[in-house]
Amino acid sequence: MVLLSACHGQADVARPAGSARLGAITITRQACGSCHVIPGIEGADGRVGPPLAHFASQQTIAGKLPNSPANLKRFLKAPRAVVTNGAMPDLGLSDDQMRDIAAYLYALK
Repeated sequence: MVLLSACHGQADVARPAGSARLGAITITRQACGSCHVIPGIEGADGRVGPPLAHFASQQTIAGKLPNSPANLKRFLKAPRAVVTNGAMPDLGLSDDQMRDIAAYLYALK
């Protein structure tokens, strides 16, 4: 996927392959909402991690990586390799789960 620059410096990221519906299920099962506010996910009202509303229009992932599906997968695969002292745990996600989570998050414009 390609990261496209939009007017006014905001990111406009192409949607990754994957199922947003399955991403919502994985997000719920992994309890991502215990740390993040995530629109459309019941009970996702955590305040430990950043809110994930408008994820697709954010410039960076974890304040470190340019926002792209490939970088999201990189972060989800090994979050502490990106943010050494970060609170995000390694969730042991499969490639399909990461792709589905990305599909869900990139639908949050």
